[in-house]
Amino acid sequence: MPKNFCYCEKCNKKLIERLPNGLFKFVFGKKADSSRTPPVYMLIHGSVKMKCIRKSCGHFNTFSYFPINQQKAENSGKNEEEEIILEERR
Repeated sequence: MPKNFCYCEKCNKKLIERLPNGLFKFVFGKKADSSRTPPVYMLIHGSVKMKCIRKSCGHFNTFSYFPINQQKAENSGKNEEEEIILEERR
């Protein structure tokens, strides 16, 4: 299965992996000889705001847990509900 990565908006550096279930997977550091795991290994459930790890960049990126289309659909539904409530109050 191909990996889906999120890149820095400014310098296009590969920053964090997006898993098929929506989680973000962040792995950083070299593996020690005695251990098979890297020093930093995180699975993140939710949206992420992270600074680019490239020394010359430092741009803050925001990666949303929900796809943009789903957010728009949810927001449009809330706006319709609010409009209905306001109409009922009139």
